[in-house]
Amino acid sequence: MNKLLGAIVFLLFVGGCYFFPHNNDIVTRQFSPEKLRTDFTLFRAVLEKSHPGIYTYTSKEEMDQCFDSIYNSLNASTDLRAFHHSLSFLIDKIGCSHTNLYLSKDYYDTIFKRSNFFPVPIVYVDGGLYVNSDMFSIPLGAHIIGINGNRAEDIMNRITDYNVPDGVNKDYNLSQAAVDFAYDYFLAYGPSAGFDIEYAEAASPKKETIHLVATTLEKQQAEYNYNAYYYYPDEVGYDFEIIDSLQTAVLTLRSFSYSTATTFAAYKNFLFNSFSLLKNQDDITNLVIDCRNNTGGEYENIFLLYRFLSRDPFKEVDSATICFDKLPYPQYLDPDYAVVEKPALDSMINHEFCRLPNGTNVLLDDDNTLRRPLPMAFIGNVYVITNTNVLSAASNFVAMMKDSKRGVIVGETTGGGYNEHNGFTRVLYKLPNTGLMLEYSAVRVRHYLQHRQMNKYGVQPDFIVTPTLTDIINNQDPQMSFTLNQLIAGGQ
Repeated sequence: MNKLLGAIVFLLFVGGCYFFPHNNDIVTRQFSPEKLRTDFTLFRAVLEKSHPGIYTYTSKEEMDQCFDSIYNSLNASTDLRAFHHSLSFLIDKIGCSHTNLYLSKDYYDTIFKRSNFFPVPIVYVDGGLYVNSDMFSIPLGAHIIGINGNRAEDIMNRITDYNVPDGVNKDYNLSQAAVDFAYDYFLAYGPSAGFDIEYAEAASPKKETIHLVATTLEKQQAEYNYNAYYYYPDEVGYDFEIIDSLQTAVLTLRSFSYSTATTFAAYKNFLFNSFSLLKNQDDITNLVIDCRNNTGGEYENIFLLYRFLSRDPFKEVDSATICFDKLPYPQYLDPDYAVVEKPALDSMINHEFCRLPNGTNVLLDDDNTLRRPLPMAFIGNVYVITNTNVLSAASNFVAMMKDSKRGVIVGETTGGGYNEHNGFTRVLYKLPNTGLMLEYSAVRVRHYLQHRQMNKYGVQPDFIVTPTLTDIINNQDPQMSFTLNQLIAGGQ
């Protein structure tokens, strides 16, 4: 009898697992309004007390209204994705590319190997969503009209809050939402076993439909570059080549993240070798610096580069400020961050900053080094190519080049700020009930500029050149082509 009862219980358990495979699943788990409001209150308090740029692009009055509106909407139990979406709206209002909201590690690990994600690389060009792959049954360049009954325009409007530039740059919001589409679609609409796609082939008015099976996030990310038809290679962080016919050198810089002694030494040697070669070859009169998709890195790396280009001495920053003496609510810091990274932040505040009467901490003059041009600095014409995914220290570099009129900027407005951005070191909190991770940079950095521009935008190019769908399909590079063929060869 006991064996029979045990068998029945076992069968009921197996049946329950079969029909309800994600019972008590972290993805579908509901959080009570009380727990959501507790986390929200902490989220708001942390930002108001310690975020260095919370009111840079949105006034305090408007931010207060947004905070209050979201808080008042938390009146029913909901899942983590919906709460994440509400907080992402507020982060987008702040307009800081260094402020991020992450799912907990447990949540991310849970979804990483599930087949719930959009499999096809896509791109946002010409005001629409297009297929950026020739590896699937839906053709390259196909215009995506809708997915699972949702219009493409509505999808993009819903997911743009997950990709935040400094200030206002809608092109960045949209282009990065397309790059991160698989993950962002999941955040907005939840898991899907498959996708019913309505599309039209390039240059065709005929609407067609196709069903694609979902993939895992692990597979989508691992195979993205292999499946993508048009993208900027980043396997090598920097490269240098000479085009003899145009008396031009091309310096490609996909990153400024070289923080270890070994990687910095390699980067430094690369720059010295490249500019030594330019110094010894008088016939090279033009230098193209390709910064596209450079999301930044260490400041030392941009200042070293600028010493090879600048005509005048320059300071590292105009100013750098922190709005707290000690981080508030330390009990809610991520435990690993509190042990590994917070001591360095505390030391920096104590030794490199001084407290002003208004309570702000400002970088000491002794730590704001005056840099001078190097003897081998290039004196010829410089052209800098950018796109929307140029952020942080990379955008700082481009801003210095434009402000000093040392280079002609070609391409698209950077996602990073022109006048300033948040940087130096990060802060990481973990919300106690939902486990969401709030990350932001602790220091407000004002770029060393003589001529500031409108506050809400990134570095705007002197010549706007944006890839089109035709460029994508033909795998052409209009920004490099315009720089080489029209500005340099054409003598504009």
